[in-house]
Amino acid sequence: MNNDEPQPENNKSKYKGKYRIDSTRLPAWSYASNAGYFVTICTDGKKCFFGEIVQGEMQRSPIGEIAKKLWYEIPNNFSNCQIDSFCVMPNHIHGILVINQTQEDAMNPRTREEDAMNRVSTRGDNQRGGVTGLFNPMLSKNSLSKIVRWYKGRCSFEINQIYEGFGWQERFHDNIIRNEFARDRIRQYIINNPINWENDREQPPHPPL
Repeated sequence: MNNDEPQPENNKSKYKGKYRIDSTRLPAWSYASNAGYFVTICTDGKKCFFGEIVQGEMQRSPIGEIAKKLWYEIPNNFSNCQIDSFCVMPNHIHGILVINQTQEDAMNPRTREEDAMNRVSTRGDNQRGGVTGLFNPMLSKNSLSKIVRWYKGRCSFEINQIYEGFGWQERFHDNIIRNEFARDRIRQYIINNPINWENDREQPPHPPL
């Protein structure tokens, strides 16, 4: 899922899809809705900034420790978001984020104002938010895209204080978690990711759903 515009077509020939993660965004789904989301974020070029796997266990570098620390700070900055299973891998992170809008969020005048603005059509059928209309992730208070953008930005800022040149892949991947069975399966995938690194590291870093 991906909080930026699709890449220009000329990038496809340049990279031949090597680093691109296609969007699984549902066009009629608000990504500020209460739900669990399985998120994968890769480093730029899938470089192994975060450490290495040794005998099936992740050995985090100082950069990897920053990535871990800041993930656990997400709930401190977004009251509507809780964290679940999470792991740092050499070149990506996996995590489950649970969005649960509180009654206070729902009653917040600023939230209601933003929701009302999202419903205004500026001219004809051209709604605020462009082609995604009401479901533009950047127009929703504390949406998944805003949470991930904060995380990526904080990581980039802190990591570049000690290592210049760190970057994230521009986009990220997410899946909506439909039920407890799916959540348990994803938890096990995350837990077992370091053990399966040697077999899976050349594959897309997320399980098929």
